[in-house]
Amino acid sequence: KISITMNFILRIILNGLFAFYFLSILPWWIVLIFPFIIGIIFNKNYLSHFLSGLVGIGVAWLYLLLNLDTQTNSIISSKIIDILSIESVNLLIIYISLSGGVLGGLSEILGKSLRDIFSKTKKQSGYKFN
Repeated sequence: KISITMNFILRIILNGLFAFYFLSILPWWIVLIFPFIIGIIFNKNYLSHFLSGLVGIGVAWLYLLLNLDTQTNSIISSKIIDILSIESVNLLIIYISLSGGVLGGLSEILGKSLRDIFSKTKKQSGYKFN
């Protein structure tokens, strides 16, 4: 059986690898499907699911955005910060990676909620009638 910490780290790694691999070939929104599936498969608390989606997807987006920014010499980023009136390219990258991480966390919570809706487990009460 996997411990709670290992389960959390495994979900972060799965989210990050999936986002890193598929963001380069598919649209951005496809990344939200995998945290949803992870939320259905793993059964932990909501905070743990949100944090693993936030960290996994957020770090993958951060790495990909930094890589894209260095490859293009900040041409695209400088145009976007002019349009959005943001102070620097670094803040733009932080905002975008945080928004991706929050979406990943919410997607994983949605999968966990769907699992909780359709699961047949009853809550155990402290009362026993024997």
